[in-house]
Amino acid sequence: MSPRGKPVASRRLSSERAGTRSHKNRRSPGPADAATRRWRRDTRPKSIRAAVSATKSLRWNHRLIEAVLDELYVDDHFEELLGRAAGDLRPGQYAQAVAVALLLRHSWHPDDLACMLTRLKLRVGN
Repeated sequence: MSPRGKPVASRRLSSERAGTRSHKNRRSPGPADAATRRWRRDTRPKSIRAAVSATKSLRWNHRLIEAVLDELYVDDHFEELLGRAAGDLRPGQYAQAVAVALLLRHSWHPDDLACMLTRLKLRVGN
């Protein structure tokens, strides 16, 4: 169970499925209807600006780190590698947690993992 009382497995995709879905496909389910297009054109920009303004005083916290990790489809390997669940992380572990989640997300193809290691400027010996 997560700190919010939801079963952790219900918020996750399987490792294999998470590793093979493209970001673009996950966000664009299909053509939007006219009401959605109008909302995107007329309302979304104002809503996004208001939301961005509300983030000015935001600091790393459990809600934010859990949201980031959920969006990266953290699987059971995350807890195995870090020795604790996302909800049990200390603020000093947040950077490592995000890096581990990114590495897991990009670990399904050797080239993708190598690119993420380079992007994070991490040197590892195999």
